[in-house]
Amino acid sequence: MNKSKFLKRACLAAAVGLIPVSQTALAGDVSISGWINEDVVYYDDGNSSDIFQASGNDTTLGSRITFAGSTDLPAGLSAGFEVITEYNDVAGSSLAFTQATASDNTGLYQPVTFLGHSVYLSGAFGKVTVGLLTTPTDNIAVLGDPSLTLWSSNGVVFRGPSMVIQNTTGALAGTAWGTFLQCQTLNGAGIGLDCNGIYRNGVRYDLPNFIDNVNIAVGWSNDDIYDVSGTWAGDLGRMKANLRLGYAQNNGVNTTVYDSTGLFQVQGGLMDPVTGLFGTIAYQNEDANKRTGALATASGNSDVYWLKVGIKKQFNSLGDTALAFQYGSYNDQYGATAGVTGSEVRRIGVSVDQYFGSSLILYGSYENFSLNASTTAAAAEGSDLNLFSLGLTYFF
Repeated sequence: MNKSKFLKRACLAAAVGLIPVSQTALAGDVSISGWINEDVVYYDDGNSSDIFQASGNDTTLGSRITFAGSTDLPAGLSAGFEVITEYNDVAGSSLAFTQATASDNTGLYQPVTFLGHSVYLSGAFGKVTVGLLTTPTDNIAVLGDPSLTLWSSNGVVFRGPSMVIQNTTGALAGTAWGTFLQCQTLNGAGIGLDCNGIYRNGVRYDLPNFIDNVNIAVGWSNDDIYDVSGTWAGDLGRMKANLRLGYAQNNGVNTTVYDSTGLFQVQGGLMDPVTGLFGTIAYQNEDANKRTGALATASGNSDVYWLKVGIKKQFNSLGDTALAFQYGSYNDQYGATAGVTGSEVRRIGVSVDQYFGSSLILYGSYENFSLNASTTAAAAEGSDLNLFSLGLTYFF
């Protein structure tokens, strides 16, 4: 080896080892946390039935590991970072499964990817976060559920959107349930609710808390996406209550039909800590602007209504038990489906969550999806989709 090159490399390695930033990082607090969420799902689509295993709830609520750190700085400032890893949801998640793949040998491996990575600086001015991050309106109509039974049931359709609707004809033949659950703010993703619910590259600013229990945040992310949110949590008498709302404007929608969207979401929740009774309701409106010459029958405006009511108490020595009923109505989310002029997907479900302390939840859920669509020919329907899920979520 050339001695000159060897000495240069040795000096460079020594210099890197002396950089004081490494000492600063070691002086801060670093934590590892997350959860593992796995499902076994049985489906009956009116034409066939099968059972498959999948990683539940896709991204964000799916299995993840978070590395986070923080450190105090002079002048009352603090800084920190967050890195979140998760499985690659292209295969192996309940969101991606279809009738064709349910019994196939898929998901042999799931590459790990980054859900988010960001750094922040905070102080009396508030908090500024930069990176691949959760935007102000991410999960704004999901996390307002006071029962926190998010893994068994929430307003997002994680299980079943890739399933093909059976016994349809004409314009609906071969379409999937996600075709009628499209979020144009997410470039047509078929999840129904939480239509800006992804991590995006951008900047987020959380304002100082001028009012107790109130948080206001604004954000900008690629490509020309702006959003703002407000959240409140507090007491109404003996009731625990929260309210969350947000608006997102996406000026860079990546579809051939739409070029921009406006998305409004709101969720409220109440829980009585004495009786364990709880309830939450969410509403979403998405207004999508069509490109010139886009398909005439493409929907430009959609509405979603979702509610869940139940009870969560410690009925046994294992821990809390939650019993809940949910109902959802997803209207005119058919996007650019040829010949369709209106649609509604109705979702009815029940769920049971058994907590084992704070580390483990065993849950079971049943969901029924039904479709009523109007086409240029006549009203059209397909067979209902029924899903039975048994899952585990382990927190660490």
